[in-house]
Amino acid sequence: MKTISWFTSICNSNGLTLDEEQVGLFETYLRLLLSWNSRINLISRKDEDNFYSHHALNCVSFLFGTDLKPNARILDLGTGGGLPGIPLKILRRDLSLVLLDSVAKKTAALSDIVRKMELEEVEVVNGRAENVAKLDEFQGKFDYVISRAAGRSDEVIKWSRGFPKKFESLGNRTIPAGTLMVLKGGAIEDELRVARSLKIVESIRVTNITFNGMDEIENKDKKLIVVQYKTTAAEKRN
Repeated sequence: MKTISWFTSICNSNGLTLDEEQVGLFETYLRLLLSWNSRINLISRKDEDNFYSHHALNCVSFLFGTDLKPNARILDLGTGGGLPGIPLKILRRDLSLVLLDSVAKKTAALSDIVRKMELEEVEVVNGRAENVAKLDEFQGKFDYVISRAAGRSDEVIKWSRGFPKKFESLGNRTIPAGTLMVLKGGAIEDELRVARSLKIVESIRVTNITFNGMDEIENKDKKLIVVQYKTTAAEKRN
């Protein structure tokens, strides 16, 4: 079983140093997550001992090679128990976060976790993405949409279309704003083929996630998929 010390060591060797508050938040998050997991399936119970290696690291390791826009507003689609949103928030205090899930029991648990962690600028929303995206307070309001294990890439692309702001290129290291980020592993060629054929897609960039210490984890085949949407007629007018 990998511990918080192991996790912080991996982060440090890849240029991300956690302070005492961040370490404490990860420990608190794990304690609350496991407490709720005994009642509601937020993560696989078989995987509880592997939180730092299978979940926390998987959620943040793309930051070892790239960066996000400062003070970005992010929607975590299909967040479940707050993954990847809460680990990202712990590492990047400047981020504003909406955690979205369609399962009411999960969002109730997540609301309790967020409240007890005293996380600021984090909102938990219950609803289906395709419906929430039509609401004025969410439509076109996010710098990034991020999703992990919420479904096939082509499905997530369709569900997420209404959330991002206009596309904004931010340089080589910083992920362009106005995009969807999907964290995936395994064989994804077939779903990417379908995704690239969608009329709403301008481009899809796939990056293999690599970092110092990868030899210490089991599931090494992890990818970051960044999706740019085609600009709509209404967006062009604005």
